[in-house]
Amino acid sequence: MEEPPRDPPAKNPTPPKPKRPRGGWVGPLFRWELVRLARRGQDARARFILAASLLFVLTAFALIWFRHVPIEDVFFGGSQQLTIEQSSRFANQFALTFLVAQMAVLVLLTPAYAAGSISEEKEKKTFIYLLMSDLTSREILVGKFLGRLAFVVGVMLAGLPILALAMLFGGISLTLLLVSYIVTLATVVMVTAISVAAACATETFRGAMFRSYGIVTLLVFLGAGLPHISPFAILFYLNEIGDGSLLGSLILGLGYSAIELGVAAFAVFLAIKWVRKMRARPLERSPRYRDDWRPKAIRKPILAEPIFLLPEELRVVELNDSSVELVLAKPLPAARSREKPPPKRRERLPPRPHVPDYIRQRPRIDENDPFLWKERYTTGLKRTADDDSIRGLFFAIGFAAAFVIAFLFLIALVSLAFDGGSGNGARIASRLLLTGGIGGFFTYILAIGSGAAGSVVRERARQTLESLLTIPVERRAILLPKWKVNIAKGWWWGLPSSATVAFGMMLGEVPLAGFACLLFVAVAIPFSASYGLWLSIRCTAITRAVLWFLPAAAALAIFPLIVLLMFDFRSEKYAAVSVLGATVLVAFLGWLFWVLALWQFEREGRS
Repeated sequence: MEEPPRDPPAKNPTPPKPKRPRGGWVGPLFRWELVRLARRGQDARARFILAASLLFVLTAFALIWFRHVPIEDVFFGGSQQLTIEQSSRFANQFALTFLVAQMAVLVLLTPAYAAGSISEEKEKKTFIYLLMSDLTSREILVGKFLGRLAFVVGVMLAGLPILALAMLFGGISLTLLLVSYIVTLATVVMVTAISVAAACATETFRGAMFRSYGIVTLLVFLGAGLPHISPFAILFYLNEIGDGSLLGSLILGLGYSAIELGVAAFAVFLAIKWVRKMRARPLERSPRYRDDWRPKAIRKPILAEPIFLLPEELRVVELNDSSVELVLAKPLPAARSREKPPPKRRERLPPRPHVPDYIRQRPRIDENDPFLWKERYTTGLKRTADDDSIRGLFFAIGFAAAFVIAFLFLIALVSLAFDGGSGNGARIASRLLLTGGIGGFFTYILAIGSGAAGSVVRERARQTLESLLTIPVERRAILLPKWKVNIAKGWWWGLPSSATVAFGMMLGEVPLAGFACLLFVAVAIPFSASYGLWLSIRCTAITRAVLWFLPAAAALAIFPLIVLLMFDFRSEKYAAVSVLGATVLVAFLGWLFWVLALWQFEREGRS
């Protein structure tokens, strides 16, 4: 008996494609972020900015510490004779100044780097591809956050060899260095998390940067309204504790770091939540038109159709022997009317296109300078949530600066009234006015410089720069209005804050330098606009332009304070000459950057 034929063996089913290996809890975006930053060369750029800033601060520290020694002897003379106690005290104050300056520079650099991680993707319209990928919201956010954090931490460690060499002088506590670096690291983590969360909550880099800087200023520099609990104050507390209480230093440093890490975790949680909302958000319809609007139907004309008659519909009528006539058996139906019916009355729709209120209220185009009219009434006037937050931040900073300056001015007057001829009241008043004035002056030139740094970059991103370059006018006519408009931003609180710096110098130990300081702050304002405009032409991204502007803004703001600390009443003339020399240098650099901006803009137009 033959066996029935067996069915051929079934082919093995196609095995499922292996899933792409994940990077654990972090995701693969972390590695790509590090690779991308390294290819751009931003690590070397950030380390150069940190090194240049620290060199400036430490040089000023050496000049202040040896202010009774001629400058040529400090740098080019013989070695200074210091006792062991003086050497230890010098090293201790050197390390403290270094740690404070390093934290200040990192806090200023971190928001620009961290906020650009998300904002650059949004401005380049590539963030939607991340949302459409199989990456989870946590992997997107945590990968971006840790990538920028690792980058900034690498920059922070660049200054560690300098402190290692300073330990040779003695007087530097190893506990102070360890706990201070822990506090600095926790501060950097918190600032990075806040900046990434601000970038997720806004649509543009400008909005993210101003929002992150506002929150960071409130938490880090002002200690949420209590400056004695800011991280800078914690560094001074750790220096006072020293080696006297190792347990106290650890409790203070680790406890404060734990609080900052808690704030960072909360900011990361909010950022992940906002990314999930962006994924779940449907496509928004434009609110300008009605949702039920439909185009009118096209009415086609009625064409005449041929008539076909059957034989039974005709009747033969004999007229005579030679002719007949065909007659219709029944009349044809009435022809359809070719007149169009009257259109139905529809509800009147709003005018198209929609004209926003800020366009209806602007004046007519200025025939003398249309580019200035464009910068004043078109560029940046389309209100968004980011613009409203920035405007609110400017008003808050303006009112806060006015209140603080008025309060400090009142304290200064009280100190002068109860001085009793000792001079301590004038010294206290000078320090108070300089503290408030430098903060307001730095914020003002930062607003000017960041606005100028993004003026040409935004034109390039909106693809309107080529249209401007094709207009047959001089390049000066295009750049000068941008320069003027950026200087006029926030003048109502920026100019009083800048003048307060000079008034603080006049009440100090070198009043003659206060009059020269008026010229210095007056020259620093146009320099900020010229330097920012040149950076906007040279750089392809606003993040890079702002990062290069930050060290210059910090140097301009802190220079009057360094002069006040370096000189006393015996060297008042030297202080005035130093401020005048710096004024001439800043004026020359401002003119040079303006010429370079014109040359670079002309070169870009030709290419």
